Amino acid sequence: MKKTIFTILTFIVFFSCQNKKKKSGADNSTNQFDTTDIAQTIFDFEPYDYDTILNGGYNLKYKVYKDQKTNEKLQSLTLRKGNKEIKVLNETSFPMLFKSLGFIGADFENSFVFTQSFGAGNPSYIQLINKASGQELLKGTWVDVDESEQVLLYIENEHEENQELVIYDLKNENKIISKGFENSNCVQNVIGGLRNCVEIDTITTNEIILKIKTYEEKIIKKYNR
Repeated sequence: MKKTIFTILTFIVFFSCQNKKKKSGADNSTNQFDTTDIAQTIFDFEPYDYDTILNGGYNLKYKVYKDQKTNEKLQSLTLRKGNKEIKVLNETSFPMLFKSLGFIGADFENSFVFTQSFGAGNPSYIQLINKASGQELLKGTWVDVDESEQVLLYIENEHEENQELVIYDLKNENKIISKGFENSNCVQNVIGGLRNCVEIDTITTNEIILKIKTYEEKIIKKYNR
């Protein structure tokens, strides 16, 4: 009888020790997980309203997540090649209009125009981004583009004293300052001025032609490539 009781007590003690070990192991596992540097929680999201595919195997990844440090819900666009992330292009609070977060304004061979728009009538801000590195090559205000000829027309330093209308010829890596449109009736009287009046007319191998054409006036400017 004593032997039986001793056997039962031994079994209870052994089982209790094993159970404590298991609980201890589970606690350690949980602590290790909790102390990792996971700063964000990913949420499900709807498809992005704008095209996210770029030539050359590049794309923009849209993500919605919660920052666990600030408890703020955020969204971002990240430049990638395949699934390899290159650079976060923009991050804003969620929700915010997709066009304000950013979209592809133009897609060139080795770079693309990342554009942000904040409502009708307001300027669209641009960055020319190198695809491979994510580096900003230039920035300004959108005017016009010819993707096939790889020519971008934009304004540097809009509303500043050193404001300039710029033609950037990516094929020839040539930056041209355009003068002569500033005093036109359209620029002087239309909201937005240069960005809502000037446009690319024609581009050839040797020449870039800009114009303002309204009911009141027609101005043509030609530039060598």
